[in-house]
Amino acid sequence: MSKSIRISSELAQSAETAAAVSHRSPPQQIEHWAQIGRVLEPALSYTAEVKVKQVGRADLDAILKDVESADSVQRTQAIIRQQSGSIESTD
Repeated sequence: MSKSIRISSELAQSAETAAAVSHRSPPQQIEHWAQIGRVLEPALSYTAEVKVKQVGRADLDAILKDVESADSVQRTQAIIRQQSGSIESTD
């Protein structure tokens, strides 16, 4: 069952751009991002999660760069392995 939701014009435009590169439709791109977010959210430290929730979209990329430490990458990989058994891309 599909459901219509309202999203910002900024998110819609980002999805259209990314979808074209990834050979997906914009709704498929948003679903893809949502799936990634569901897997990665537990890997964020509490501090990083709070920062992400407190900022606007424009600052999100800068904050996510702070989370890209070797420790964060290893924790993320462990969570992905635990949940899906693999960290290899299927794209």
